[in-house]
Formats: sequence, C-alpha cells, structure tokens
Amino acid sequence: MTNTEPDSWPTPEGETVVVRQADETLVGAEPVPPPPPAAGPPPDRRIGAGMLLAIGAILLVLAGIAIAWYLTHRDSNKQTTTVVVTTGPTTTGLAAKVAVPRLVGLKEQDALVRLGQVGLRPKEIYKPTSQPTDVVVSQKPQEAKEVKKGTQITLVIDQGAPKVGVPDVGGQSLSEAQANLDKAGLDSTVTQVTSTEPAGTVVDQAPKAGAKLAKGSSVTLSVSKKQQPAQTTPSTSPTTTAAQQTTTSATPPQPQNATVPDVSGKDEAAAVQAFGEAGILASLVWVPGDDPLGTVVAQAKSAGTTVPWHSHVQLNLSIGPNDNPKEPVPNVVGKTLQQAVSAANANHLRLIYLKYPVTSQSQAGTIVQQSPLGGTAPQNAQIVVYLGALQKQ
Repeated sequence: MTNTEPDSWPTPEGETVVVRQADETLVGAEPVPPPPPAAGPPPDRRIGAGMLLAIGAILLVLAGIAIAWYLTHRDSNKQTTTVVVTTGPTTTGLAAKVAVPRLVGLKEQDALVRLGQVGLRPKEIYKPTSQPTDVVVSQKPQEAKEVKKGTQITLVIDQGAPKVGVPDVGGQSLSEAQANLDKAGLDSTVTQVTSTEPAGTVVDQAPKAGAKLAKGSSVTLSVSKKQQPAQTTPSTSPTTTAAQQTTTSATPPQPQNATVPDVSGKDEAAAVQAFGEAGILASLVWVPGDDPLGTVVAQAKSAGTTVPWHSHVQLNLSIGPNDNPKEPVPNVVGKTLQQAVSAANANHLRLIYLKYPVTSQSQAGTIVQQSPLGGTAPQNAQIVVYLGALQKQ
C-alpha cells in the first residue's frame, strides 16, 4: 500500500522539506524527465536572480563612476578658487614699475601724452631762449630707468619766458629803483653819469617805462654821480685872468647831437667802437641767445635815430650757446686802466676801453664810467670802460 501521507525532514540548511511521494520527486532521487516541448507550458519570462544581480552590479558601477566624477570636479573647483584667492592679493600688493621713455627732442604736448601712456606724471620747467621751440631739451630721470608708476618726471622745455612791463623808476633813488625792478622780475645794470640831480638819483633808464621785456632781463639805469668840487686857480693879476678866459673860450664846442649807427649782429668790441665814434655811450645788457658770446642781438635805438651827444643807448648782447656761468662785475670807476684790467681778469672777465674827454686833471688816466656798473656778466664777457683823457685847452 502506498503511503500518501507527506514525509518531512530537515535539510542541511536547517529548513524543513515536505515531500509528497505520490506526485513529487524524492530528495536525492533521479530528476523527473522534462515534458515534451509541444505539450509543455510556455517559457518562463520572469527575470531571474542572476539577471537582477547583473543589473545591480552595473548600477553599482555607474554609481561609482558618478561619485568619482563628482568628487573629482568638486576638488578641481576648489583648486581654481584657491589659486584666485592666493594670487589676487600678491598682484595688488606689488607696485608696478615702468621704464622712463625718451622724451628729449619731443614737442611739449607729445612728451606729456607719452608720459600719460605709461602712467607717469610731468613737472615742467621752462628755459627762456631767444628762439623758443617748445621742445624738451632735458629730462630727469633719464630714459630707460625703471620707476614706480605715478613717479614725477622733470622736463626742461625750450620756451621763452613771459614778458613783463618795465616800471617807471626815473627820479627814484638807486635802491628804490632796483627794488621796483625786482618786484617786476627784472634785473638792473647801473651806469654813472654826470647830472645836476642829487647823487644816486636815477636820471634815465633804458628801455623806457612801459616797454615789454622777458622776465629776468636787465634794465639799464643811469644814475647821477657825486659832483667833484670845482677847482679854482687864484687870480694873481688881471693879465692872468684874461689869459685864462681866452684859453677857455678857445676850447672847441661839444656837439649837441649824435646819430645812432647800425650795430646789429656785430661783435661787442666793434659795436662799442662804432658807438664811441658816433659820440654815444654803450650800456651793455646780456640776454639769452644762441649767437656767439657778445654778439649784438638788439639795440634800444634804431639806426639813424638822433640822440643827445654822449647819451647812453642800450645794447643787448648774447650770453652765448654754452650758457656760461655768471661772474660779478667789479666797480673800477676811479681806478687806473691797469688796475681795472687786473680786477676784471680776477673775475674771469675781459675789458674794452674807450677814451672819454675830461677837463679835470684828477680824472685824467682813470676810469670815469663803465658798463655794466656792478651786477653780473657771463664768464669771459667783455665790460666796457671809459678812460678819462684830458681835453686840450
């Protein structure tokens, strides 16, 4: 009799297996042969455990790739941010330097534009010349030197000085006249003349009041000198007095007027000599110029002008292209010619002398006038002196 009751026993895994011997295979027996294909049920289309495991493995791989990408890019972003933060303050803290460009030879406006392009600041100094060109003639610091941006660069511009009006100083004392000229930005040259005005009074000036001169130019002041006491000879007899009167009246009369010659472009010695022969006294003033030292660049009175005999006419002389240093002009009035030469040479100056008629024996053989009288003159320049020559009676 066949036992149809289920049989049960534990499996090695600890589970209890129930077997119905009537319609199932016993554990450990031969498997039931598969049914014929035609008569069997449709294939099982459910997803098996192996496929699920494979899909799970693929998802894990993809998840790992995604995590790795995220971690990699996250670290890269942090690195970029770190670079920006680190280098930013370093660049800002360092002061940028630039090379000073070459500016010499450029027009003033071009030089200013060039400095602005490289971030530098200009400081302009104007050099007065007779023929201004508005060109940079020197710079400091020199070209190619590295400096910080914003550094000030000094430019010396070849440009004429502004002109000012000459004040009227006639009738003033010498000190007052010089003070007023200083206020106007002008220099002064003094020459002594014989006059009825009190000693030390300005009796004439050249150029006249109202004229326009470049700042720093000189105005010649004619100042009355102290009168020498008249020398009288005691009269011993009427005969002597008559003889003296006869001798005095025989003196040739002095000309009343003189005609100004044209001395423009001549050297100083030739110009002074031409003035002396015409009966005119030269008042010398040195002005900026590119002509050789001592060349006449202008005269205060044009050629052909009629002036009083032995009046002073100003001559403007070039200081020369080398910008010679200035030397003090010694006062040699009252000295002998040899003493005057020695005094001028000691100050690196030279001398031109002309004879000047005098009637006093005490003035004969001494310097009675000079130009300029004091002030300064360029080194190696010539000053003019007038040596007293006793007028024949």
